[in-house]
Amino acid sequence: MNRLFVILMLFLLSGCAEQRIIDDLALINAVGFDITDSQENPLKLTITFPIITKDGKYDRKTIMVEGKSGKEAREKVRFKTNQKLESGQIRVAMFGQKLAKEGILPYLQSFVRDPSIGTRLKLALAEEEASDVIMLNIKNEGQNATYLEQFLTKLNRENLRTNYNVYQFLRDYYDDGIDPILPVFNVEKNNITYNGIGLFHEDKLIEILKPSEARYLFLFREEMNQGVFVEQIEVGEAEEATIMLNYELKNHRTEIPATPKNKKKATIYIELIGDVVEYTGREDVSDPKIQKKIETILTEKINQEGKKLIEKLQELQVDPLGINRYVRNKMKYNDWKTLNKYQSYQEMKIDVKANVMLNSSGKWK
Repeated sequence: MNRLFVILMLFLLSGCAEQRIIDDLALINAVGFDITDSQENPLKLTITFPIITKDGKYDRKTIMVEGKSGKEAREKVRFKTNQKLESGQIRVAMFGQKLAKEGILPYLQSFVRDPSIGTRLKLALAEEEASDVIMLNIKNEGQNATYLEQFLTKLNRENLRTNYNVYQFLRDYYDDGIDPILPVFNVEKNNITYNGIGLFHEDKLIEILKPSEARYLFLFREEMNQGVFVEQIEVGEAEEATIMLNYELKNHRTEIPATPKNKKKATIYIELIGDVVEYTGREDVSDPKIQKKIETILTEKINQEGKKLIEKLQELQVDPLGINRYVRNKMKYNDWKTLNKYQSYQEMKIDVKANVMLNSSGKWK
């Protein structure tokens, strides 16, 4: 009797569920936001989702619309497909540079309000327009969303614990001691390429660091444990060599003297151990004397370039390194809340003291 009752209940409950046939759904996997020059329709929305063609092949469909708001643009997208739009499979949200300069928080809040979208949704910037990246047809690469997601995952692996997702962006946005960052992509020769790191003040894009500058940003971020470092160094009077290291940070600390009434000072100490992956110089990098020479050169290079980068960040009044976190920890709550944080940060004297050690030189010179 009990068994018959359970079967009957399962039958009745299954009849109440909404039937969702996969062929009738447009499972959006990437979305791009841009601003237009039109006052009537200032927002451009681009979406892409996979489809199965009539001959049974796997393809994608991309739709671009303009509207007054995100809600209106989404409605216009709905009228351009006979499939039901579903947001739960969105993997990447991309923002054009112009739109990012005006602020991306309203769009992130719409993602957070949608219970079908997880906080692990990855975020990225387009150096120009997001629609250019989303609509690009890369031969033999399939879905741009998958390509971008894999690209962002690779950047995360190379720079451990830097996840470019909604959760991390909003975490840094609401933390008054650090500013968010996002990776920047561009279209070059019919391919999507990584082109640096976008620096934010609150939710507004301020500046884009070139990849050569971004590598130092990652060296000095507290959350970094390991990464890849590539640099050109001068090994002789008229000789330059390229060196590539897989490094691990053995020590990272930022010290701030406890002098809340005086001008703030900070010193960033980093100690990294690197395995030489590539070296183009003529010296035998396995020679201990040459290793010591290269360690000294790299240490001086990191100190110099790091100082230049930090001065640039101070001038821009952006704090992606979280220096203000350390200042906050040295102050009383009321003093911190009344402090002009960015002016204080801009006026700080911030020094870099690095120490580089080569762990191994690899199999080859």
